[in-house]
Amino acid sequence: MIDTILELLVQKNYKKLKEFLSEENPADIAEIISELDENDAILVFRLLNKDMGAEVFAYMDKDTHIGILENINEEEITYLMNNLFMDDTVDILSELPANYVTRVLQNVSEARRKLINHFLQYPDDTAGSIMTIEYMDLKKDMTVKEAIERVKKYAVKKETVNNCYVIDDKRMMLGEVTLKDLILAADDDLISNIMNDDVIKANTLTPTDEISIMFTKYDILSLPIVDTENRLVGIITVDDVMELIEEETSDEMGRMTGASPLENPYMKTGVFSLAKSRIIWLLVLMIGATISQLIIGKYEDFLTTYVVLAGFLPMLMDTSGNTGAQTTTMIVRGLGINEIKFSDMPKVIFKELRVSFIIGVTLALANFFKLWLLQGISPVISAAVSLTLICTISIAMAAGSSLPFIAKKFKLDPAVAVSPMITTIVDAFAVLLYFSIAKALLGI
Repeated sequence: MIDTILELLVQKNYKKLKEFLSEENPADIAEIISELDENDAILVFRLLNKDMGAEVFAYMDKDTHIGILENINEEEITYLMNNLFMDDTVDILSELPANYVTRVLQNVSEARRKLINHFLQYPDDTAGSIMTIEYMDLKKDMTVKEAIERVKKYAVKKETVNNCYVIDDKRMMLGEVTLKDLILAADDDLISNIMNDDVIKANTLTPTDEISIMFTKYDILSLPIVDTENRLVGIITVDDVMELIEEETSDEMGRMTGASPLENPYMKTGVFSLAKSRIIWLLVLMIGATISQLIIGKYEDFLTTYVVLAGFLPMLMDTSGNTGAQTTTMIVRGLGINEIKFSDMPKVIFKELRVSFIIGVTLALANFFKLWLLQGISPVISAAVSLTLICTISIAMAAGSSLPFIAKKFKLDPAVAVSPMITTIVDAFAVLLYFSIAKALLGI
């Protein structure tokens, strides 16, 4: 696509380029516009028909939004904002600098401006901050025929019509009807007779991580959002949740490796920003690693006598660190999707200790025979290394399974508070245990 667009731009064949763009997917066009230089990006964007332009704008990243807003006039801004779904509008404005937000709000109707400001007041990471008000509502005394006519009339302005929500005159939530229900019902059936009054719903202040879990648990495509008085105020659709999960996954991956989440895509993030996102935790971990260094220094004379012991330190530290990281990842994931609760902590630790015994003994036996029979290391040294494996693996898995619970209890993000530190902590224990066991077996 980008080659075709660039070729048509060079030829200045704007008529053909406009026809070409009209047949492409808005998400693909948005991605391509973000890769063009500013002048070409503006030109391509202005060649889009107005309706598609609004769709494409919704898919753009923050930098491209800023570039477009800097180069279009007030009338174009008004059209864009009036034709974006409310959730997309709020998402875009929440990421823009204040001066751009002010300019946008100055070019929308007073009613829409009040709505946008209302949405922007919802705390981040709550259902209210990601919901949309473009949903299909019905009344319970409507006939199916009247309901279908209403859907046909207003569907184009709604985010989805797969689920229609039944409300009263005060917008109280009464039930829901699927499009399938409407199609299969008789024309003269009343909505009250075919609606489902046991509706899965959430509150405007429900945390977004709980929203993600609800979509997965109940296998739904949209979720109605109500206020404290059970009035329907919006819906969240599955595409919003997909974006939410992608953002949360990216953030968690960064935190679990000791890097702060990036505000912009990787390719649009500068070198210094990338360094800044990683350097703090690396400094902390480096300082933490001095504990292992101090322990090794304490046994310097012992190492001078038994130099062979030094060769096994990296293997012991890596194995214990990897074991702790594996356990932490599993527990953090379980806590994140509510598969594991804080009350499960004793059961989880007990289970992980049993798993650690199986893994530790298996690795220790394999390691003992490898060192003794294949490498010709003395049985005492081989035993010291193998026993240390069992002990450090047990400690790593105990720490990896308990620390996320503790972090969660103190309302800390387990991925941030535990994962970057687990390897450093376990390494220190591995070194201390290794030399202690070796000295005991060697009778020193």
